[in-house]
Amino acid sequence: SRHCGSISCHSLVGWRVGLGCDKVVDCGLHFRMAVQMRGKSKGQILRDLQIIEDTGEVHGQDGIEAAVALLAHSDPEVVAAALLSLSGRGEEAAWCAGPCARHLSSASASVRGAAALALGSFGGAAAEFASQLAKMMDGDKEDVRAKCVVALAQMGVESEAGRIADLVNDTSPVISAAACQALGLMGEEGERRSGLIAAKMDDPQTRHAAIAALGQLGSSSCEPYVAGIASKGLTDSDSITRQAAAAAFSGVSAAALGPVMAQVVDLLGSDHVGVRCTAALALGYMGESALPHAAKLVELLSDTSEDMSEMHVQVGGVYRVFVTARRPKCAALVALGMIGAQGEARSCAKALEDDLYEVRLCALEALSSLGDAARAQSTEIAACLEDPTYFVRVKACQCIGALRAEDVMTSLPELFEDKAPSVKIAALQALMESPRIAESFPSEVFKCISDPVPLVKAAAVSVLGCMGDTGKCYASIIASMLNEQDVRLRCAACDALGKLGDHGAAFADEIELCLHSGVPELEEAASLALERLNSASGGGMMIENFEGEGGHAITSLEGE
Repeated sequence: SRHCGSISCHSLVGWRVGLGCDKVVDCGLHFRMAVQMRGKSKGQILRDLQIIEDTGEVHGQDGIEAAVALLAHSDPEVVAAALLSLSGRGEEAAWCAGPCARHLSSASASVRGAAALALGSFGGAAAEFASQLAKMMDGDKEDVRAKCVVALAQMGVESEAGRIADLVNDTSPVISAAACQALGLMGEEGERRSGLIAAKMDDPQTRHAAIAALGQLGSSSCEPYVAGIASKGLTDSDSITRQAAAAAFSGVSAAALGPVMAQVVDLLGSDHVGVRCTAALALGYMGESALPHAAKLVELLSDTSEDMSEMHVQVGGVYRVFVTARRPKCAALVALGMIGAQGEARSCAKALEDDLYEVRLCALEALSSLGDAARAQSTEIAACLEDPTYFVRVKACQCIGALRAEDVMTSLPELFEDKAPSVKIAALQALMESPRIAESFPSEVFKCISDPVPLVKAAAVSVLGCMGDTGKCYASIIASMLNEQDVRLRCAACDALGKLGDHGAAFADEIELCLHSGVPELEEAASLALERLNSASGGGMMIENFEGEGGHAITSLEGE
């Protein structure tokens, strides 16, 4: 059957895939997923779902289909994991809202909560299930109620704003925090209740939710409460709360910042390492308003301490606390970039010689924002292309691209042979920032088309597309990428062909086929490419309106 809503597929592992979805899907995919899962233990299935959740963008629709196929599994833990993997995909997975909503009535609280999370992530596309969530908001278990509250806000159900606001003062800190978070997502409805939210900063259990919600609502909602954000948020014992407080200063006017600026600068000398980090970041978020205090940030570049107070969140030897919340030197470097302290570019460049790769990363991040002053340090930046840590090599490429440091861009093709695919991609993307330089290396870029990693191929295709007349020689090769399986590679091919004028227009029929792919991002890429080709031809091609599957308004191109 071509529609899983009318016919149930029976898999080889004993569960039915009776999805009842609103989208025409390939039930053969469900069968293939069943084959792939056959013989796998529950632990293996859960690990596969975690991989799909963590790298969903890589798996595309296949990952979504894989998770949907597992919604009919007999084990609640597997179903909950499948729902959680879908919750990270947003509106891209909204077509499976129906199958997810069925689990709102599950006997398992973890499944009901995961279903609410998934539906909320689909936004307004899942609003038809708002009434069910509204009922659960009052009568379910605490954790499920909290997730329903946030889901209603994500769907934009403004009719529930009053009830959600009443929950801000709920006796449960979990429900109160969820209500604050929800109001932070509700625009004007939340702004009208900003005072109610700000009052919850007094309670350490709801402080993070309140500050994060105010930050979500924007600077106008934060400005009346900057004193409380500074005194309570920046000095909180929890690093995540401190980071939310620092971020809340973004966009706040200089007039509103005036009364608290000295207080924040004083915190740079706090006895608590983490507070020094947060104070530096807060100045960074203040932007140019904090530029007069750049020298104070430079003083932190000699601070080699590290906040070890949250070692309990260290898992498997990898910190989950951001380095800018742990190391004052890193926080100061990033802040100098954020405030545009071009006069301190040399100080940032000196940090590229630090023994810690995290410091070198932050120095490159800062230099990326310092314009002409950072370009004067291009030799030091280029030296990082040979750094032993591939994260640093990636960031060095990105820095060179952001600065358009053409004097060192000729070194980028050397990284096309790097062992790390992410480095190759970063080098290609950086080279694309200067088409004039890129045109000098067509053969080196073309070799990357044969790379086994699709994203490297996609980056190479994009570079060829920006090479002008030189890139036109590769139009047929680029067009052959439209037949590849990877969606992002096909999108890159559409985009590149759209820039190649008559040579790209020669493959208009192939591009037009992508309009019917059923993949929104590919349809959009094809549409934009065809529009660009039509514009380049002086309107010589006819553009007609076309409504793609899923209601996406796109355009179709027909030859004369």
